[in-house]
Formats: sequence, C-alpha cells, structure tokens
Amino acid sequence: MRPTVRSRLVAAVVAFVLGFVTANVGVLVITGPDRWLWLGVAAVLMVTGAVGVLVADTRRPLSLWAVLGVELMLVVTLVPLLWVVTVATSSGDAVPESILPTSFSWGAFETAVGAGTLRDATLTSLLVAVTSTAVSMLVAVPAAYALVRRAVPGRRAVYLAFAVVLVVPLVALVAGAALQLGDLDVVGHWLALVPATLVLGLPLALWLSVTVMLRTPWNLRDSVRADGATRAQELRGFVLPVLAPSLVLVAALVLVVTAGDAVVGAALAPGPDTRTLPATLLLAGGTLDAAPSTVAATGLLWLLPVLVLLAIAPRRIAHLIGRTYR
Repeated sequence: MRPTVRSRLVAAVVAFVLGFVTANVGVLVITGPDRWLWLGVAAVLMVTGAVGVLVADTRRPLSLWAVLGVELMLVVTLVPLLWVVTVATSSGDAVPESILPTSFSWGAFETAVGAGTLRDATLTSLLVAVTSTAVSMLVAVPAAYALVRRAVPGRRAVYLAFAVVLVVPLVALVAGAALQLGDLDVVGHWLALVPATLVLGLPLALWLSVTVMLRTPWNLRDSVRADGATRAQELRGFVLPVLAPSLVLVAALVLVVTAGDAVVGAALAPGPDTRTLPATLLLAGGTLDAAPSTVAATGLLWLLPVLVLLAIAPRRIAHLIGRTYR
C-alpha cells in the first residue's frame, strides 16, 4: 500500500468516526431544532469518509486531510456565527434556546444603530483605528521600501524585531502602557488609546508592506525612469496603478485589525464612555444596558466591513498574507 493511499484511508476513517460520534450525540443528547444541525454535520463527515475510501487509490492530487480540515473549520466558524445571527434576529429580550433561528426580526439592528452608548463606542473605535492606521502607514511604507530596496545595515534584525513584536501577546505590552499613561494622567481620552494600538498596527503594516515591496515589479519603474519620465509621470505610470492598490489594501487590513482589537480598549479605558466598540461588546454583560439581541446585532454590523473587504479583493488578500495554491 502506497503512503498516499494509507494517509487517505486514515483521513477517511477519522472523518467517518467523527461523523458517527456527532450523529449519536445529536440523536441521544440534543433536542429541538438543533438536532438537525448535528445530523447535517454528521452526514457531511460520514459522506466524506465514505467517498474518501472510494477515491483513496486515485492518481489525482487529492488531500482528504485538507478536505476534513476545511469542513471542521467551516463548522467551528459558521456555527458560532449562526448563533450570533439567531440571537440578533430573535424577537424579545430572552436568549434563544436553539442555534437554528425560530423567529426573525430586524428590531435589534434598528436599536443597535440608534443606541447612544454603542454609537459613541463605534466613533471611538473609528477615531483610534484611523489615527493608528495613518501613523502606521506613514512609518511602515518608507521603512519597508528601505528594508527591501536599500542596503540598510542590520535590516534583517530590524525586520525580525518587528516580527517578534507582532507575535507577542498584546496584553503583555498593554499592561505597561496602561501604567505609563496613568502616570502621565492622560487616561480617559481616545488619543490615549492610539500609542498602545500602534503596538499592533505598526508591526502589521510593516510586515504587509514588506510583502508588497518584495512583489512589486521594480524593473517597470526603472523602465519608466529610463524613458525620461518626470516625477509626476512616474506617479501616474507606476505608483498609482502598480503600487498604490496594494498599499491601500494594506491600510484597509491594518484598519480592520486595529478596529477589531478589544484588549487596548478594555485595558486603557477607565469607563464605558471611553471604550472602543469591541471592548464595550466584550464587557457588555456588566456595563451595557442592552438586550442580547442588540449586542449581537452590533457585532454583526461591525463584521460587515470585513466581509465587504473579503468580497472585493479576495485574491489580492490571499497574495498579500500568504501564497496561493493552484
């Protein structure tokens, strides 16, 4: 038996066993409409296992582990999202008892848009995210150009330092920032959140900008310059059509990430009036006088820009944050 066939058979068995266990839990434990959700997931996993056995000996490039991984990722991603949708569209203030929606109402979305606390928190989040993104891009783009195009001494060490900051837990860095801002007596204003947010936004902007600079066809710019183009012509012929779209996408990704951070707002905002929206939703149980449906509807509305960004430029984002497979 070839190793590829053995690996596919093992993946098929794992998928079938997971589906079988899920089906038994759905039948014996789960009650109500959610039982059909469990049985649906179980059916998909068991069919994957059965089909995997049939195609295990095929010569086509096929990874059943990848198929199983995608299915499990969709389950752990879409089921919680479905629960949020169910809560947001439920009628009344009570939390629904099932994941699958049993009623539908737009009232929570109208309340979320008109809620004063949520509206103020949204404005705070946008101000902090836009300011942090602007500062991050102004610093990161020239730095990325120098790291890629110039023989800067120690550039590998500089890039490694930013990469290390990017993977360090933000909560470990925000604690020190909270103490410093408290000593300076500037806690309580949205500008106090910007320096701490830069700890997240600046390394991310530099990392993504370096990727852009590495993949930019600089020979095209050299050709434009060799033809005697002026600065304005170089801007119109190279920077705007070639470089600018990728950098705009980098700024959009940095904006989304910084706007979605809840650690900075929760750690540095002394009260609900100065918290960002993610921090407000995170602490909603004790500080926000709103129904669960309103909180869930606000979270879905905050998710919309991310979905729009993914719908507009999925291929560019895939090229920017990782490699694509064909």
